[in-house]
This record gives sequence, structure tokens and C-alpha cells, in this order.
Amino acid sequence: MLSPELMFKIVNALVLPFWAILIFLPQKKWRNTVIYAFCMVMSTIYVVYVLMGISQLDMDSFGSIEGIKNLFSQDEAVVGGWIHYLTFDLLVGNWIVNQSIKHNMKHLLVIPCLLLCFMFGPAGYLLFSLVKLGKVKSLG
Repeated sequence: MLSPELMFKIVNALVLPFWAILIFLPQKKWRNTVIYAFCMVMSTIYVVYVLMGISQLDMDSFGSIEGIKNLFSQDEAVVGGWIHYLTFDLLVGNWIVNQSIKHNMKHLLVIPCLLLCFMFGPAGYLLFSLVKLGKVKSLG
């Protein structure tokens, strides 16, 4: 098994080309398949890290900030959590591209949303939702 530090570096590097696909190749027909396949791989790695730390998992920990901090006191848990973020943010980024295509939005308006989603997940989703709302209202 790779060390948590090495896995952290690997997943950080691996995710970048998939964000590049969303930004530079949004219209490619194979985009969804490639993104979903990569997210399946990332999800598998995530599950491995969760299973490695399952013996230390206390369901009561989810009920307090202190409990959550304790859950992430192990490097494996931090890597698992980071993979969780990377995977879900990429899935949301792909959803943003799909929605922008569905609503015939200019991709230049979507790129800032994707960049924000890559760095700050929900903030990118929020920006896209506001941009999309503005586009829909302007059509109505």
C-alpha cells in the first residue's frame, strides 16, 4: 500500500487533466464517460482508505466538531477525505458543464465557475447557479 503522503500527491496530480477536459474540451462526446470512469477509480481508492480506517470509526464522532477532528487525526483518513472532495468536486464540475450545454450557455461564462468549483467546490456551484439563473431569467 502506498503511503498516505504519496497517495495524496498522486491523486492531486491525477485529477488535473480531468479538470482540463472540462475547461478545454467540454463538447467532446467522450467527456462524460472519461470523467465518470476516473471518478469510479477515485471512489475505489476512497473506499480502500475508508476500509483501512474503519476500525477507528465511531459513528458518534459525526455528532460533534471534536469527533470529526478526531476522525481526521490519521493520515489515511485525511487522504480519504481529500479524495472525497476531489471526486465530488469533479462530479459537480462535470454536472456544471452538462447543464451549461443543456442550457446553451457560453462556455467562457462557465470557466470561472469551474475554476471556483475546483478550488472551493460549493462556491463554484453557487456561482454557476447564479449565472444560470441570470441566463434563464434573461430568456423569460
